[in-house]
Amino acid sequence: MINIHYTTSPGVPPRSKEEEFLCHKIGPEWWYATGYLKDESGKLFTFQFTLAKMRLFGVKFHILMTAVTDLQTGKHHYAQQSIFFGKNVIITPNQIGVDGIAAMTFGKQQLGLNMGGKDYALSLELGIVKPAVWHCENGVLRMGIDKPKEKTYYWSYTNLAASGQLTLEGKAYQVTGKGWFDRQGGPYNPLDDRTSWEWFSLRFFDDEEAMLFSFPQDRYQDGTFIDQVGQARRLNEYTITPLGWTKAGGYKFSFGWRVELKGVKAEQYTITPKIDGQLNLFYFELLADIKDSAGTTVGYCVVELLPGVYNKSNPFAAFARTG
Repeated sequence: MINIHYTTSPGVPPRSKEEEFLCHKIGPEWWYATGYLKDESGKLFTFQFTLAKMRLFGVKFHILMTAVTDLQTGKHHYAQQSIFFGKNVIITPNQIGVDGIAAMTFGKQQLGLNMGGKDYALSLELGIVKPAVWHCENGVLRMGIDKPKEKTYYWSYTNLAASGQLTLEGKAYQVTGKGWFDRQGGPYNPLDDRTSWEWFSLRFFDDEEAMLFSFPQDRYQDGTFIDQVGQARRLNEYTITPLGWTKAGGYKFSFGWRVELKGVKAEQYTITPKIDGQLNLFYFELLADIKDSAGTTVGYCVVELLPGVYNKSNPFAAFARTG
């Protein structure tokens, strides 16, 4: 594991973003990038890259997950790989990923992403439009339950200018769009359904963003609002009301939402899914329109939902165990 660099930080409370970027000895954690892309004709795609560190039956391992979705056809292209003993995993201050499969690079002005699957390949430059921000309460998110260990450190680049090439089912597209990178983890117990979440990353077309992290089963929520110049402030006075429901893999998920953001922008929005969504390894993900009260689309929202929120049985949590 020579290419895995560890931090001495406990994670909670967090130290610097640089220290919390590296691998931690204890606790599940992940490096996560999502975004939307358009080609020159206006065709819309989404992408997702995740490198996660987990523990199962006492064995630590990493999971690499990548995906591309074609919003025109609704077709979801997805790949995952479990890597044991840190073989070929790279976690350094300048790069994360799995050697020869997929990786992200990190510089002062931009990030890079290269990933692929059976029928897709994506190469992007991700320019840093705004500095990274700490989320919630000085970089600490309570994971639903009010217990000292049920917390994570959490910071993000919420506005990345994306450009590059997507090859999908043999056809190449020159694409541009917007990306978002998350760094999160901590000494919480992902096997406890009370720590399951609903995550909404609102990416407004006017270059402002909001991150909403909700735990409906615990009646707890937190979040962050980032303005056009990159100033972040805690946002935990909001209301999310499900407008419908769907099922995937036999599990129930909320589907369509009314969001009221007290004191933020126009305050009232509707989050309307653009596609049915897809259940990846242990989370349900989709892209949605952000519509104002007049019905105008004012942004896109990437939504991530865990089965443990509305389902008593959550076998997907077995993939993650506190390290």
